[in-house]
Amino acid sequence: MMPIVDISLKSRDDGNKYWGRIAGTPYEKMTADLIEANFRKLGLVDVHTQEFPLPPQWFAIDWRVTAEGAGKTLTFKSLNPALGSEPTPPGGLEAQAVWVGTGTAADFLGRDVKGKAVLILSMLQPGNMGNSANWEGAVRRAVGAGAAAVLVIWGYDDNQAVWQGLGAGLGSQGVKIPGFFMGWEDGKALRDLIGTGQPVTVKMNLKTEMREGLKSLSAYGTLPGTTDENIIVMAHMDGWYQAALDNGSGLAVMEGLAEYYSKIPKAQRRRNIIFVGTAGHHAGSPNAAYLHAQRADGLLSKTALMISAEHVSFSEFSQWNTHFSQTTALSGARWSVYGSSALMKIALSAWQEFGVPLTGVMDVTASGEMGQIAHDAPSLEIIRSPEFKHTDVDIPEIVPSNGLTRIARAYAKIIDQANKLDISSLQPSAGGTVGPQ
Repeated sequence: MMPIVDISLKSRDDGNKYWGRIAGTPYEKMTADLIEANFRKLGLVDVHTQEFPLPPQWFAIDWRVTAEGAGKTLTFKSLNPALGSEPTPPGGLEAQAVWVGTGTAADFLGRDVKGKAVLILSMLQPGNMGNSANWEGAVRRAVGAGAAAVLVIWGYDDNQAVWQGLGAGLGSQGVKIPGFFMGWEDGKALRDLIGTGQPVTVKMNLKTEMREGLKSLSAYGTLPGTTDENIIVMAHMDGWYQAALDNGSGLAVMEGLAEYYSKIPKAQRRRNIIFVGTAGHHAGSPNAAYLHAQRADGLLSKTALMISAEHVSFSEFSQWNTHFSQTTALSGARWSVYGSSALMKIALSAWQEFGVPLTGVMDVTASGEMGQIAHDAPSLEIIRSPEFKHTDVDIPEIVPSNGLTRIARAYAKIIDQANKLDISSLQPSAGGTVGPQ
């Protein structure tokens, strides 16, 4: 996993403020090249990359935000533009800061936010990236009331810097004003400055651009079997910051499976195993869309099982007030299985055997990369989308190696057990449909 993280760090060290293995950038291509080279070292065949054009992509180029009031000037170490944010005018923007709590309708009562910089506290859904600024409609209210800018506090764990969007509930129009996220400590300092009762002026300058003509790569490699049937294992390659969990962890599991099965003689492999480092997950998952569009062709019609490896191993964290402490336990993962009752039994048995912790109820829909193609062939995934995803805390230290080992072994057991069954016995029509609908 570390060489994957090193590519992200190179993006940072090359001077990019918006950094990581961003879709459409040279750093995503470096990742694809690394995965392709590893496939070749393991002796996979039909090793190649596949290129996908991307729609125009938003990039934050440079930004600076300060707040002045009560004789103080604040700067914000954790502040990032919201994904897709409008830029400020070339000369920057100044606006008086106003606090609206969590941004409910009650919080906005009596508040004049027209032309102002609105500060919103967004509380995270435990164990998830969902946040109250979206589900309470706080940003929509601010925009509707004429705010000049929105600043959202990512309300957990010290001072996380996060890449997150503001557009929920605003339809196709999106947020047509500058928007930013900041961590808890930075946000609290600004809130308390407003709380002095003295006017607080936020000065902001944000430069963004839309880049056209970008392309994203997928890396493919195959271990041939003894039939023309397939198993597909996929993991997306792009990510923000170091992206150790999202999705260095999934890539590590996929490559571990490729190494394991490359040591098994072809005569003992019933089905081809196709490994795919997929393109542009955070830019629309074009590889998944391509597979979905080709579902009637020979590839998916002869696919017995698809597995998505996406942020698969994460330490459990214990929350105390606004702080998180890392524990020695593995965090429970969301999961889904689409296929026959036999496939469900195989998956649950393997996850239990290797100590993979799961949530108590299966997801009603598949997530992430798998979401677009879950019904195109028997499929399964486990996925963890914690508070640290898309943040500067997504570092190798939060990805337990024993979790990667457990997931890889469980997936290998599932593949081996599935290879004992015909495709018809794995499909939902066999023994009744189970899984996300």
